[in-house]
Amino acid sequence: PVRRVAVSGGSGDSLLDRARAAGVDVYLTSDLRHHPASEFAEHGDTALIDTAHWASEWPWLAEGAARLVSALGGERANVEIRVSEIVTDAWSLAL
Repeated sequence: PVRRVAVSGGSGDSLLDRARAAGVDVYLTSDLRHHPASEFAEHGDTALIDTAHWASEWPWLAEGAARLVSALGGERANVEIRVSEIVTDAWSLAL
């Protein structure tokens, strides 16, 4: 059973040890390199899910933009913030 999940948007294999130390059942991140991921998996205590980099960051961008607008003084701020709609993943196969 999965009780605890850690998520790192973007490249997160530098946080593999922290995910294990947190006692998670699943660690979801992107851009896992072969050797760090295979060494982590040898322990067999935490499942790894490796997503496409762009897909792991995209879901929070609208919220991030809204928070930035708020931090800058709301809609009256003299700054234009746009979230790109361009999919930048190098991977085009979807199953």
